[in-house]
Amino acid sequence: MSPEILAKLREQYGRAILEGSTERAAEVIDQGLAAGVIPSKLYLDVLMPVQIEIGARWHRGEVTIPQEHIATQITLRQMARLRSMLKTRLKLGLKAVVSSVEGDQHFIGGQAVSDFLMVDGWEVDFLGADIPTDHMVMYVKAREAQLVCVSVALTSLVPTAQKLIAELKKLKSPPKIIVGGSAFVANPSIASTIGADAYTSDPQEAVTVARQLCGILNTENALAVYLRKLGHSVHEYRKLRGMSQQMLATTSDLDRAYISAVEHGKQNISIGAISKLAKALDLSIEELLIGADY
Repeated sequence: MSPEILAKLREQYGRAILEGSTERAAEVIDQGLAAGVIPSKLYLDVLMPVQIEIGARWHRGEVTIPQEHIATQITLRQMARLRSMLKTRLKLGLKAVVSSVEGDQHFIGGQAVSDFLMVDGWEVDFLGADIPTDHMVMYVKAREAQLVCVSVALTSLVPTAQKLIAELKKLKSPPKIIVGGSAFVANPSIASTIGADAYTSDPQEAVTVARQLCGILNTENALAVYLRKLGHSVHEYRKLRGMSQQMLATTSDLDRAYISAVEHGKQNISIGAISKLAKALDLSIEELLIGADY
């Protein structure tokens, strides 16, 4: 998908939510889907950056509090809409708790991480914003969660996050802890300093990191996982383009049975075949491979 299309969608979506137009915002997302942009890309490359920019503009005094609140509510609806379009993987049998640190009212980033973990097959409890430290620890203990994701938007709240992490580490079965949020953007190394197991600024990356921390990638055949992801990507893009397997096979100069095997994650595919499929789907190789995650 061309950067120009995504840039135009971001510009139109940003204008719509600042105007408080739920209908227009939905129309922009519809345009993106009609143009062949997959739901996860609209979520990550349109909704999230626009919402982050509006938050930054609010901090600079360029956007009013009512505008920011209305924009957030519209984006939450579109996030839920796009999440419903993503294919959920098989349940992993693992629990995750996601929230903002005590005193932090920001929750959009946590919601995004929660959404992508759910799609990945985690059982996720998204607690929202401003969760008191003692309540958070008790909840994680009761749920016996293997993973905790904590969002910290303000640097002034980093000590609060450090206290929370220290208390979670005292549990009999301590969870793996991922932190995120703008408090760490300028200096990601702070995350390890306060005891977190990892820092990430991207919901998709959070899923990969979570799997690594909890040992999931070590228990599955890495190639098999990759082939399933790639097959899902080919299938989703083919459907978005309105192509049958035979049409894709003809356009890419590959056998239809080969296409079917790829989509089912059963075909060990060469870089040459990936290149042919990407060209037939009007994508770059990078877009096809990135899309393989969701």
